[in-house]
Amino acid sequence: MGILPVEPRRRRAVGIGLIGMAFAALVAVLPIAAPLSASADPIDPSTADESISIWLRDVATKAPVPDISVEVKGKGFDETFTTDADGRVLVGLPGPGDYTITVDDSTAPPEIGSIPAAQNPRTVAVQSTNKNVPANFLFTTAAGSGGGTTPSDSTSPSTGAGSSGSSSGASSGGTGITGGLVASKIVTGIIYGLLLALASIGVSLIYGTTGLNNFAHGELVTFGALMGYLFSSILGLPGFVGIIAAVLLGGLYGFVQDTVLWRPLRKRGVGLVPLMIVSIGLALATRYVYSFFFGADRLTLPNDPSPFLRIGSVSLRFTDVMGAVVALIVLLLVAWVMLRTRLGKAARAVSDNRSLAAASGIDVDGVIRWIWIGGGALAGLSGVLIAYYQSLRWDTGSQILLLIFAAVTLGGLGSAFGALVGSMVISVFMNLSTLFIPDNLKYVAALAVMIVILLVRPQGILGRRERIG
Repeated sequence: MGILPVEPRRRRAVGIGLIGMAFAALVAVLPIAAPLSASADPIDPSTADESISIWLRDVATKAPVPDISVEVKGKGFDETFTTDADGRVLVGLPGPGDYTITVDDSTAPPEIGSIPAAQNPRTVAVQSTNKNVPANFLFTTAAGSGGGTTPSDSTSPSTGAGSSGSSSGASSGGTGITGGLVASKIVTGIIYGLLLALASIGVSLIYGTTGLNNFAHGELVTFGALMGYLFSSILGLPGFVGIIAAVLLGGLYGFVQDTVLWRPLRKRGVGLVPLMIVSIGLALATRYVYSFFFGADRLTLPNDPSPFLRIGSVSLRFTDVMGAVVALIVLLLVAWVMLRTRLGKAARAVSDNRSLAAASGIDVDGVIRWIWIGGGALAGLSGVLIAYYQSLRWDTGSQILLLIFAAVTLGGLGSAFGALVGSMVISVFMNLSTLFIPDNLKYVAALAVMIVILLVRPQGILGRRERIG
């Protein structure tokens, strides 16, 4: 009675054998699978699709902090790294996701203090194909302000004007202001001023020929940055291809914007105040279109964080030097166009007196069309270079729009050369002001110097005095 037929016994034996084989396979795989889940071998950041760039600095001197242990966790990844001589770590990641970065500040020299608890550890969101996502940390003394950095920190060198996160040197426990720190502020202020001037000149030329204060110009800057990100990061093309695409597509965007919107409104005789309100609405709508397609997180373009050029205590990356050189060449080209070509002379004539220019046989609409194309191209170039200099978001252009208008107003409304001078003054002074005031108040300092200069010279630095009455 207790004996099973032959066929059921065979089936049971086969089932027990299969279970035993599966168990043996699981036991054999476990020693291999465990190291894989713990990421036994570090991932090469040069070949990884996603990576994080970690930078540790002393808040007082902005000097790098080397030989500090940094742990990165997330997505089954758990590795510990040590900062190099430049205080940097470039970490290759297994994929997109949220990664927690913990700095062991107990391994740092006691004189530089520690990282504020609110900033350490920090979680960084990394999207697909995001390389060199910035994660900057500042060591502060007990007497320091503890300003620290935020997840939106840029990777700009030595707290460039475009960065958002370093505390002022004067608030770091009375350590004093060194000559190297002042030089660093001036150099990075000049670089950022050149990038800002590219966008400011477009605003100034559009205002000079049409009288429009275009509040949507910041979105032209963002468009250029996003096009650089699309071609370089998403499509994986070389960086120069992304820059060229940003310039060409930015010019095309300016042409389409004028043809579809601004020229019909001018033909209908719409006043400047309604046109300005339309530009505000266009800016808001365009901004959230960018957010819909590219997300609300901070994006980064492929960038080598290692130093390329050292000038005393100032350490610059290749993209910082390249951006400044390209901006300077383009600004010289714009000056040549404005002074030596028929288009430049016609643009200056339209800016001086539109009716007289039309009576002289100048195609005013054609000049304005070319100004929009040129302004869009310059804004696109400015956006992609700023994205390389720091990083970008869907609202990058709108964040610097106030600086653009301040530079144009300070230099002289409608003057392309005034926009250049105004951008340099605003950027350098804004950067130097962080030696004495907190970093988050640097825009206030820039506007304050603009007000002081306008009180002395109301027409701006290179503007012409207007007659009253």
